[in-house]
Amino acid sequence: MKKFIASLAIATAAAGLSAQETGSSISDLSITGTFDFETQYVFRGVALAQQSFQPSVEFGFPVLGGDLYTGVWTNQPITNGTANEIDFYGGFAYPVTDMFTVDVGFTYYWYPEGVGATPGISQTREIYVGVSADVILSPALYFYYDFDLEQTVLEGSIGYSFDLGEYIGTEGVSFDLGGYLGWLNADAANGSQRGGVAKAGNGYTYLGVTADLVYAFSENVSSSLGVRYSYNNDGTLAQGAITTGKENNLWFGATLGFAY
Repeated sequence: MKKFIASLAIATAAAGLSAQETGSSISDLSITGTFDFETQYVFRGVALAQQSFQPSVEFGFPVLGGDLYTGVWTNQPITNGTANEIDFYGGFAYPVTDMFTVDVGFTYYWYPEGVGATPGISQTREIYVGVSADVILSPALYFYYDFDLEQTVLEGSIGYSFDLGEYIGTEGVSFDLGGYLGWLNADAANGSQRGGVAKAGNGYTYLGVTADLVYAFSENVSSSLGVRYSYNNDGTLAQGAITTGKENNLWFGATLGFAY
């Protein structure tokens, strides 16, 4: 969920403008979802689990020229981990100009097995506000604040999709690149904790890059296979049989997505 809010905001807000011109109805309701497999679950530069299944679903509806959306995203570890996580979120994306879209929302993080280094943390609440631009590289900048962790995050991202169809003679094939850079600052008593992982210090910087080969079976169904890399300067923490928060993480992922 955290990875596609920025890009989704532009597309859904644009759809909202068309719906406003013609009048919204139940037929304007959009549904998107993914079935992801990741060899690691890395969030804001910190590895929280190993092989994981990450399904999600989101609903969007045009309102007042923008797009009102809500959804759920979950991480279910397959091996070695108790980092079960279910995120409920909702927000509103509004195109303030033809180029810029403002996105505001709220996320409720729930950890059913909230154990480990932070047994008292089984749920947190976070607000966010961001701006994305419909220009080359699709730049976006988001600010997050978690009330329970007293944690602030500032994250910027870019992305670009190369259409490979004309080169290989097969329509619907693209090579998607993405990158992000973030800074996290938390209350010293809480550290930079998330999903049962607490780390020393009160902040760190992280970055990451993604590369995916994407194939669209139709306008509604697509799949992807790719590699991801992340880095943080907050060090490493051993938690049971898992080394969490590694400074360097390299992993792979596959996705089956749909949109209606």
